[in-house]
Amino acid sequence: MKHIFLFIACIIIGGHVFAQNLDSLFLEEELITSDSITENDTTAITLLTDIMEHAIVHQDSSIYRLMMDKYLGIERGQQEVSGFRVQVYSSNLQQRAKNESILLQQELEKKLSQPVYVVSEPPFWKVRIGNFRTREDANQYKESLLDLCPELQSSTYIVPDQIIVLN
Repeated sequence: MKHIFLFIACIIIGGHVFAQNLDSLFLEEELITSDSITENDTTAITLLTDIMEHAIVHQDSSIYRLMMDKYLGIERGQQEVSGFRVQVYSSNLQQRAKNESILLQQELEKKLSQPVYVVSEPPFWKVRIGNFRTREDANQYKESLLDLCPELQSSTYIVPDQIIVLN
């Protein structure tokens, strides 16, 4: 439980530091954590309490699941099952397609919460997004993706694929 608290505290403090530019949270280039605060350090306690009370953490539900698995000592593996992905790029112009696929993957990973895969199925290079169990889930994601990236409209569609799921 202590590790989970420290992990969450570091995320919250780090986000608050970047959002508010509070250089005062750094002491001798070391981030304040609950372990480094002494009982008499009222400034640090006040800042940490304020951050904990007002922080809003937006995260994928799978992160919470992974944290709880770690806390409970549950080992989970991955398996591939039939499902769907959203394909946003496909080309058979070998070197150009490879480079464009990798660049698009890097660009999309910065914007999206879903995993982005580059798939090479000679002679094609493809970029696919997500691990969706149903076509409906993939279609819902496709619609929100096109709202975020309308430039992908002409090359985006749902494809059946082997997807990765946690056991």
